[in-house]
Amino acid sequence: MLPARPHTSPGGRPRRRGAGPRRPAPPPAAGAPPPWSPGPRSVTFRLTPPDAPPASRLYDPRRPQTFFRQCFQVLGRLGRGSHGEVYKVRSREDGRLYAVKRTLEPFRGAADRRRKLAEVRKHERVGRHPHCLGLVRAWEERGQLYLQSELCPGGPLRAPGDGDGGGLASWRATAYLWDLLQALGHLHAKSLAHLDVKPANVLLGPGGCRLGDFGCLLEPGGRPGDGAEGDPRYLAPEALRGDLGPAADVFSLGLTLLEVAAGRELPAAGDGWQELRRGRLPAALAAGLSPELRKLLVAMLEPEPGRRPSVEALLRTALVRRAGRWRALTPIGRQGLAAGGAAAAGRAGPAAVAVGRAMGPGALAAGPGHAPSPPTAAPPGPRRRLGRRRGRRRRGPCAVGAQRPGAPRRRLVRLAAG
Repeated sequence: MLPARPHTSPGGRPRRRGAGPRRPAPPPAAGAPPPWSPGPRSVTFRLTPPDAPPASRLYDPRRPQTFFRQCFQVLGRLGRGSHGEVYKVRSREDGRLYAVKRTLEPFRGAADRRRKLAEVRKHERVGRHPHCLGLVRAWEERGQLYLQSELCPGGPLRAPGDGDGGGLASWRATAYLWDLLQALGHLHAKSLAHLDVKPANVLLGPGGCRLGDFGCLLEPGGRPGDGAEGDPRYLAPEALRGDLGPAADVFSLGLTLLEVAAGRELPAAGDGWQELRRGRLPAALAAGLSPELRKLLVAMLEPEPGRRPSVEALLRTALVRRAGRWRALTPIGRQGLAAGGAAAAGRAGPAAVAVGRAMGPGALAAGPGHAPSPPTAAPPGPRRRLGRRRGRRRRGPCAVGAQRPGAPRRRLVRLAAG
């Protein structure tokens, strides 16, 4: 008797019992426009014609590879979600690094295509801002949507469930708060609401934090059901009742800051979840926060949206104003804060040490339980007498290399050490 052959797919790989061959997608109905085109088409809601192919001198439509494979070198996958995946790529045209997000499943029809392409429209409504993720271009090909954006080398602020449980120092968390308040202020000035503020949607770039993923963006005149639902761990209590607006972003930002500052994942349900919706900080999460930051978070988690401070009011608080001054102190400080994800909890690198020195004494050594003191001026040292000395006038600038020939070597050393 011959042994039973394993149940395999046509490619030779084991297949689950009862799973037949994958059926092709049903063709569109007669007279209906096809849900996608075989070739690449630009996706934009600006004045540029959307049906034009993406501009690139490298793309050859006669080749079987897609526009994505012909024009980009895939360096790795940055992440994968329920609806799409993000790749780190290098453009073969300009040699720069980018991030490309691609939907997982092809369009199921014309309505599904319109819903997915709406993310491009929302991204274009946001426009350019230093603390909002910049969209380079978007296109569709073979039923999938591609969004090319700038690459943030620091990655997400903190993915839920990742990390070693160590929180950020209060001064660093406040600097992140200043960045995200700038981004939300830009959105709210355009009558937009993000509605999905969470650590996974905050990216660390060279100039600080970037707010991304505008798929849940609420536009003027839009209905609450127009966008996808945000993460329930960060939703405001009024958002669960369908009352969506800018105040919900302030609540979600408060929870985001609380999670990254405490270094612990927020509860998704239960008593801890209810306690946060009542405006109370659990003792386990608020233990390492400075009193000033704790007071600010309690105000942001106000259950009533009408009594919750706006973005403009938060930017006028003393803590946030001080963080803004520190944030714009020096470009070195910006680079150090962008590298804060790897330098948190006492593992400060050279850039973060430079930030601590710029922010004031004890900024890095204070730890998450203390707020740093403002930068103080260094005490004046002994003044050197330049110019005339004992009636003689010095010739040339006061530099070692500018001394007259034949000067004694001992005098040169003394001037250099001066």
